[in-house]
Amino acid sequence: MEKQLDDLEVEYPLKARGVAKFNVKLAHMIIDGADFTIVPSRFEPCGLIQLQAMPYGCVPIVASTGGLVDTVKEGYTGFQMGAFNVECETVDPADVTAIATTLKRALAVYGTPAFLEMIQNCMGQELSWKKPAKKWEEVLLSLGVEGSEAGIEGEEIAPIAKENVATP
Repeated sequence: MEKQLDDLEVEYPLKARGVAKFNVKLAHMIIDGADFTIVPSRFEPCGLIQLQAMPYGCVPIVASTGGLVDTVKEGYTGFQMGAFNVECETVDPADVTAIATTLKRALAVYGTPAFLEMIQNCMGQELSWKKPAKKWEEVLLSLGVEGSEAGIEGEEIAPIAKENVATP
């Protein structure tokens, strides 16, 4: 794939650029400037890319698997492509058709009032960890372990960790 990216850059020097390395700042700059992000995962236990994209107003187009199903609502905060064949040795032509069909649907909505509403829906969500962390704390406290107590509301549990997390 890296070779193909290099070839595209050579063939289209003013239109194509491929970066095959982990670069958080560049990733956020790309997402910030994109209208869509495509996540055609066969497996996706959580899915963070769509969660990072939505606050920027970058509408996700995702496979219907794992956390992608839970976080992208069809026609409201993005587009679902359906579940893909999990046989990883080959690419199922039906999966290719599903991707193409969903991209056509997304492009048909692009630039319309419905698309602008979808962007607003993406950007208007509360996607922080505050509510899930509070629920998890409640579960742990319900175990009744001696000496357990609730944290202080708004207390930062791991402020240093924020520096190592890719957030918008």
